[in-house]
Amino acid sequence: MPVEFLNQVVSHGVASVPYLPQILRFLPWAALIYGLRWFFAGQTNKVDRVMHGKVVMVTGGTSGLGAAIVDDLASKGAQIILLVRSTHDSWLVDHISDLRSRHSNTLIYAEECDLSSLHSIRLFCTKWLDNAPPRRLDAIVLAAGIMSPPFAARELTKDGVECHWGVNYLANYHFLTLMTPALKVQPPDRDVRILVATCAAYMVGDLDLNDVEFLERGYPARRPWLVYGAAKIALMAFIVELQRQLDAYKRPDNMPVNVKCYSVDPGIMRSPGSRRWLSLGSVLGLLVYVITWPLWWIVLKSTDEGAQGFFAGLYDPEYARMKGGQFIRECRVSELRKPEIEDEILGQQLCEVSKAQVEALEKTAAAARAREKKEQEKAEKKQKKSETGGVEKATTDTPAPNPRKSEGKKVAFSEEPTEVSAKETPKTASKRRTKKA
Repeated sequence: MPVEFLNQVVSHGVASVPYLPQILRFLPWAALIYGLRWFFAGQTNKVDRVMHGKVVMVTGGTSGLGAAIVDDLASKGAQIILLVRSTHDSWLVDHISDLRSRHSNTLIYAEECDLSSLHSIRLFCTKWLDNAPPRRLDAIVLAAGIMSPPFAARELTKDGVECHWGVNYLANYHFLTLMTPALKVQPPDRDVRILVATCAAYMVGDLDLNDVEFLERGYPARRPWLVYGAAKIALMAFIVELQRQLDAYKRPDNMPVNVKCYSVDPGIMRSPGSRRWLSLGSVLGLLVYVITWPLWWIVLKSTDEGAQGFFAGLYDPEYARMKGGQFIRECRVSELRKPEIEDEILGQQLCEVSKAQVEALEKTAAAARAREKKEQEKAEKKQKKSETGGVEKATTDTPAPNPRKSEGKKVAFSEEPTEVSAKETPKTASKRRTKKA
């Protein structure tokens, strides 16, 4: 067949073959689109790892980047713990059931850990740590995040913190700080890895430890990437500082701590967060996004392509041997565009500021919960009192029953005691009289 086709083209020309001229006319454009698509897809992870028996925690694992990571981990037989906002969701049940059936992996669970609430994070971490012997933990993947579109109003978490700072950084700081004891007690021969998602927006971020929530400077609604990038700078600096603390820790058995922390840049993807940002969070913008979707399909990565850097950080054995706290981009370690992220002084000051902020927020939240509980108890007592008062009123209106009357068999009441015959005397009474006599 190919020989006959070539013979036809050489002998009678290109026009002799049906539709061949039109195909050749569009072939360069198709090659250009394919080349652009290959270029923007980025590098692919080529290392595999056996994940059977490995325990992995994942945030943001129900959509976007996190869902792609969870899907690959489930196919490799890993035990996955999805940290979600709420477990009372029918869609979440269907999602987990689908993962279990598709990959024949029943070791997929969900635990409630709302990143917008510091109290929810503490409850989960306390429950995880309150176990003897310590639970196994092989990896933590923090892929959840939020990115508000331009011209959007300032959003706050449940603790009243600016959402970019509260969800993208402060929640991850609080979670990893509380989970540090669980990381330190893992056996020294266990390969434990922590991967957090960052973004190239850190290069345009504006981090000021004296005004981390942009209260004094004002929230830049037209340029929200300044706040988003500042949170990513803080997160990457904290990962470097956490690696220093883990390396400096001395185990009771004098063995090294085999925990490696990395920041991973997945690139710009066609994720729900990017779609919300490109559409400016409006219906009209979403319509424009749908119309221009072929362009975004070419220049933006899919979530599977963006997750390749996380697969390299999880599966490649080289990342277990090299120095932790580094930056992974396109499946390899890259240099930071902001060298101050690796500054030890910045890391220490950042931890001090974050610790003070978390303590203040938790005290305020605890006082609010105590007041709410007290008000709820007062309301319950008031309701109970009103209910019991109505019952007492109803009982006082009804006449008191005659105690000498009873339902069923009639009973005769007499004030004088009746004489008991010797035959009817109980055995115990006769024994007492005998002993007394």
